[in-house]
Amino acid sequence: MLSEEQLEIIEEALVPLFQYLEHEVIVDIARRIQKTMTYTRTAELQAHSMSELGYSPARIRKEAMKLLTSDPEYRKAVAKNTLEYKLEIRDIINNITKEAYKANDEIVAGAGNMAWIDDLSVWKQNAKELTDNSFLPRLVEMFSEQTAGALKNMTQTTGFKTMNGYEAVENTYQRELDKAIIKVCSGTFSRDKVIQDTVHNLAQSGLRSIDFASGYSMQLDTATRMAVRTGCHQMAGKVLDNNIMVSGENLVYVSKHWGARNTGIGHANHEQWQGHVYFVKEGQDYRTEAKRIGQDYITDLWRATGYSVDGAHENDPLGLYGYNCRHNHHPWFEGVSSYPKESPEPSPVIINGKEYDYYAVTQKMRALERNIRALKREKEALKALGMDTQEINVKISRKRREYKEFCQSAGVNEKPARLRYECGTSDLKKTQAWKKYHDTSFENDLKAKTLGASDAVGDGSEPVYIGQIDISKAEDAIEYYGNQIRDSEIEKLIVIDKEGRLYYNEGVEDAVSVGNLDLSECIVLHNHPKTNGIMSFGEDDFNLMRYFQSASYRLVNEKYDYRVEIIKPIDMVTYNQAWRWAIEDMMDEGNTGELQHRIMQSLANRGYIAYEQKSIVRKPKG
Repeated sequence: MLSEEQLEIIEEALVPLFQYLEHEVIVDIARRIQKTMTYTRTAELQAHSMSELGYSPARIRKEAMKLLTSDPEYRKAVAKNTLEYKLEIRDIINNITKEAYKANDEIVAGAGNMAWIDDLSVWKQNAKELTDNSFLPRLVEMFSEQTAGALKNMTQTTGFKTMNGYEAVENTYQRELDKAIIKVCSGTFSRDKVIQDTVHNLAQSGLRSIDFASGYSMQLDTATRMAVRTGCHQMAGKVLDNNIMVSGENLVYVSKHWGARNTGIGHANHEQWQGHVYFVKEGQDYRTEAKRIGQDYITDLWRATGYSVDGAHENDPLGLYGYNCRHNHHPWFEGVSSYPKESPEPSPVIINGKEYDYYAVTQKMRALERNIRALKREKEALKALGMDTQEINVKISRKRREYKEFCQSAGVNEKPARLRYECGTSDLKKTQAWKKYHDTSFENDLKAKTLGASDAVGDGSEPVYIGQIDISKAEDAIEYYGNQIRDSEIEKLIVIDKEGRLYYNEGVEDAVSVGNLDLSECIVLHNHPKTNGIMSFGEDDFNLMRYFQSASYRLVNEKYDYRVEIIKPIDMVTYNQAWRWAIEDMMDEGNTGELQHRIMQSLANRGYIAYEQKSIVRKPKG
């Protein structure tokens, strides 16, 4: 399964690509109108003169338009810009679609790996084994194609919402130009004001995807989020289904969340079936288990939720894992599992005289987030055209403040990722959302290696190879593994060599072996269990440093992170000598401290090593 946080990170990953497309379209339209409008100067002057003479707006427009449309240069410019616009927009959309397909493959594969790893940890916690993930590539391929199909449909039906409904993106330049000309020819609008209005209208609409069957349109970035989230969420469900089937488990728990859908009947009413245990296949008596967990009875998952684990029934799109569903399921181990700890859903709140239940709070947040993104679209477009953005900056600040105050009043966390508008580049690797996704994927990859490592250690005499990482991510790996082993009751070792190869070993309460590994130019990490005291590097560590002086040494315990780099040769320095230096330094300074820490400090004071002790900040659980 995938956590809510993981799904949010995954769904944001592709959004910048479509925000970039949106930005390019809006700016291109406005820039071409700006260029075409240079031909309207004569008509503009006529309109102004007629306005001063008291002619009606309708008469002004008629006469000015007559003059304008008789100008062959103007007509030629409009035709040329219209054709260029359609060709260029078509190319941009096609290129973005291709990039989206490539990125989508990586996202879905990463999501599948995350889901498998999370499932693996659940089974391990319950002393169960999952070993066969050979099905995963086939599943990933299927859902990658599904999501790619959704993205293709989106880009084929792009346009803007107008007063009259929906305008295909290919026709938008001509339509907006017509509106601009009418405004200028009325004699009441300057060209700069017309351009600003054009940008505002397009930005407020946002580039949209339309469902021709229903007529419903959705902003392109929102549609992207939904397409990616739905595909990855459903795939995670199928990963779990496979693991349930091959392991022979028959009970599952369906998650529960605040603001669940509570309208409709049967499968459509999610509030009714969330937070319960169900069986996958009939045939067993679960009355004892139902009594143990305080549930009236345990019934069929498909009948209750519309979701079939074994594929014996068609899944209901209104039920579990259906349209816009955030619920998931996970295995329930009979006689062992217990309900997850839950906080009660917040009571309705009164904000500015209006009552909001939790669902209404989330809807208000989404509306404010969309508004902020629209203002940012407008700002970026104006900036690209070289126009003043001072006024729009004030509006953004005001709306951000409103959003912050609303979230505080409602007692909910803000969603900074949903306020982001990343339009500066079509290179996903440079966006914050993509970096966040990759960091999460990397973290999960390391988690997988950690889960699998303990089974391969054997007697602990030799470190074992557990995988390969990108060496540029070595510090991320050290931070992740440091937090994994920090509170262990035995010493554990992680080594990353200069090629990015990972090695792992487990020791005993006060020692862990590096075996026959050549530690030259490696990063060497281990922990000190709290039963041995909060101590820095000891004598054994120092002797290892003397032998491999090109390595970087890291240590973690429940309070600190430590780091040592050798600056000048320490071959001729003994640990006893360093110990004496530490005693002398403490006597001179008139204070004490943890001895092993002071020994490292003394070596640093004499220029042998670079040494760092850093207090850790524990993240609150949950």
